Amino acid sequence: MKKILALFLFLLFILLAWFSWNWYKENIICCDDTTNVEEKEKIAPKTLKHGPLVFDWNSEKPIINDLWPEKKNEILSGFANGKILRIVGPYFSDEINNTTFENLGLARADAVRQLLLDSIPADKMEIDTKLVNFLEDARTTSFGGTILNWKVRNENIQEIDNKSLIYFLYNSTKKIDNANINNYLSNVAKALKGNDKTVTLTGHTDNIGNPSFNKDLGMQRALAMKNLLVNIGVDANRISVSSEGQTQPIDTNDTEEGRQKNRRVELEIK
Repeated sequence: MKKILALFLFLLFILLAWFSWNWYKENIICCDDTTNVEEKEKIAPKTLKHGPLVFDWNSEKPIINDLWPEKKNEILSGFANGKILRIVGPYFSDEINNTTFENLGLARADAVRQLLLDSIPADKMEIDTKLVNFLEDARTTSFGGTILNWKVRNENIQEIDNKSLIYFLYNSTKKIDNANINNYLSNVAKALKGNDKTVTLTGHTDNIGNPSFNKDLGMQRALAMKNLLVNIGVDANRISVSSEGQTQPIDTNDTEEGRQKNRRVELEIK
């Protein structure tokens, strides 16, 4: 009888010890660990990583971090005579615009321009805007999307978005022969090396003369430009040509200055 009672007490002791250990783990060890985690998070909070230049929803103020100086130096490295910096600011149609600009995209582009004024003259920069249709978490997370590109801009070459305008003399298929155009065509040839991109050339004219003549003149201008590119090493099979004649002026035909701008070949790399 004494042996049975002793065994019973031993088993009861084991059972109580097991329950005590589990209570200790759940209430003491657990809570101490939680406290340590919280303390560690207070000491080393998580930081949100983002690009060198971002914006918040409904705000035109740029947010920069320690990556910005390197990005700024990269931008400045493209500065050269005959070029301007084109800054395109993003915006969403449902953002609230409290600025004096037409939309937040322009306000953001101007704010970026202000960041660069200490290094780039104001007349070497232009701003534009782009409507963004969708960007996940844009309302709650800072977003990028600002486009900064150096564009060739001089009296002979005008780079606009993804096209370049090359001007011609009146009633002529000869390009305006100078270093601006020669250098630009050389850069086009370099840009085509090592890839499968193609060039589209579209000829345009002013409205002097009849439409049929101008249609042919536009084609001759595009073909003349093709020959120049082929002569500096561009494969002819990578160049397509067409003509719009006088049908797509980009300026008035009522002045010589306007007609000069309409006498052009539009070059696009695709």
